[in-house]
Amino acid sequence: MNRIRFLLCWLLLGIFNTQVLAAKPEVVIGIGFTDQVNASRQGSAYHFDALFTYQLFTELGYQVHFVVAPYAKLTQLLQQRRIDVATRQSGAPLPTLYYSSVYLEVHNLVFARKDFTGEIRQVADLSRYQLVSFQNANHVLGSEFAAASQQAPSYQEVFDHIQAVQLLLKGRTELLILSELTFYRRLAELHQPASAVQSFDVLPKVYYRLAFAQPNLQQLAEQRLQVYLKQGSINKIEQQARQQPEQVEKLLRRHIN
Repeated sequence: MNRIRFLLCWLLLGIFNTQVLAAKPEVVIGIGFTDQVNASRQGSAYHFDALFTYQLFTELGYQVHFVVAPYAKLTQLLQQRRIDVATRQSGAPLPTLYYSSVYLEVHNLVFARKDFTGEIRQVADLSRYQLVSFQNANHVLGSEFAAASQQAPSYQEVFDHIQAVQLLLKGRTELLILSELTFYRRLAELHQPASAVQSFDVLPKVYYRLAFAQPNLQQLAEQRLQVYLKQGSINKIEQQARQQPEQVEKLLRRHIN
């Protein structure tokens, strides 16, 4: 008799939990993709964005789903209402979308091999050299950089950051534009010393926001984001994503659309 009661309680609890889960509102979040992420053991922007948004919207009571796409496509997906939230949005805001406060600031540098003898004192100087940059750099680094890249002898945006660093080290490009943190992580993964390169600090900082298709979701998320910013939670999530990239990958795959 007791066993029957136990089984009945277990069944009712399972039904209740299923109903609670089904009652949660759903949110579809667009995560930017770079090829190097699955090979990286030191974490990446991809991992941070997934962990950050999962934690934020789970705490708000949402059932989270992820859509993975190239960074340049996220805005388009959001405008088409195929996702509810897009990560890492920068530049001039679009009138049909709604934005959070800045949640992330990225410092990009211009890297060259140690034997590079050119002078890089301003963004316009980049126009004289072969350039490789991270995906969507033409958009996020502003009009001055866009103009320089158009005038450069060659310009290429590379998804895979490991490949980008290799192109520089092998002399297949003269300059590489990448975030300072990402570059030195990938350099370490390639077992190359920091003394093999030099850097130039001429680029504007990039400020990233979340973008939303609906204002009510933006307002709700903004309240929680402000708590994160005041408590320093963003830095803690970045550290966790770097230390446990495999766990974040598993989380992402469980919730991917």
